[in-house]
Amino acid sequence: MKYLLSLPQHFPHPGEMCGAENIRVFSKMINYYNILEIHHEVSTEEIKRSFRTLIKKYHPDIHGQNKSWAESKTKTIIQAYKTLSNSTTREQYDRLYKHRRHTPQPPKPPRKAGTNAKADNLEAQVRILFYNLLNGNPDKAIENYERLLKEASGKDFFMHLNHRDNIDCKFLLAEAYEKLGKYDISIELYEYLLNKGNSAAHRKHLLEETKERMKNIYCRKLARNTSPELALRYYEKVLKLNLYKNENAFIYKKMSECFLKLKEYENALQHLHKALSLKPNLQGINKLKAKLREYIPNFTI
Repeated sequence: MKYLLSLPQHFPHPGEMCGAENIRVFSKMINYYNILEIHHEVSTEEIKRSFRTLIKKYHPDIHGQNKSWAESKTKTIIQAYKTLSNSTTREQYDRLYKHRRHTPQPPKPPRKAGTNAKADNLEAQVRILFYNLLNGNPDKAIENYERLLKEASGKDFFMHLNHRDNIDCKFLLAEAYEKLGKYDISIELYEYLLNKGNSAAHRKHLLEETKERMKNIYCRKLARNTSPELALRYYEKVLKLNLYKNENAFIYKKMSECFLKLKEYENALQHLHKALSLKPNLQGINKLKAKLREYIPNFTI
């Protein structure tokens, strides 16, 4: 493949490392099972199936203006696949990753006199929440998060994380709620990432994925199962994501269909024109044209 990475031939055994080196290596490890969206006990065939699905979904050639983000995403997927699809490297990875999860973090310096014990406890709870998300325990993380919302009402308890971890934690939390079908909470967290993520150069790669997930929630989960009036609001939110032309063309087409259901024929025609101005060969508009001709004689597109 075009985006293959060169991987190390040998994962170091936990016994080969110690102290600060151990911690640095472990902290940089990526959960390849999460990357491939699989459970750690799946078979090699299941790993292959998930890989094929993801590599098609994120291949740079189909992501237009988001190509650099897609290349980075694709490389990570390939790296995860190369590691987990080989029995030897998978065994080494599993051994090292398991050890990472059970390696105690370096002790914190003693608390200074006058430090608020409640603040310390809140920080510890937030870090446990983040730890659960990183290690594949989203249900526990959500339980902790919802408890914190009650116990620390009105407080920004994420302030106890540095900016990088704050962004990552909220992204994983939004993902967890999305998988549970709690789209209102998920969207709220994704919107935070969209508004704040631009200030973190090291986390800009999350922005494109955040936009993609928000688009899918608005279009595939929310707009499909509601009234035309509410669907139009969701589509307007998608347009504000500043996606590329082909995606906006599709959104204008869907808005045209909504206006048609509302019998607002001029608005329907106007949005269809917008869609075709962005993508003249847009698919699936013949039925829409036919219906518009019934109500707007002699119209041309």
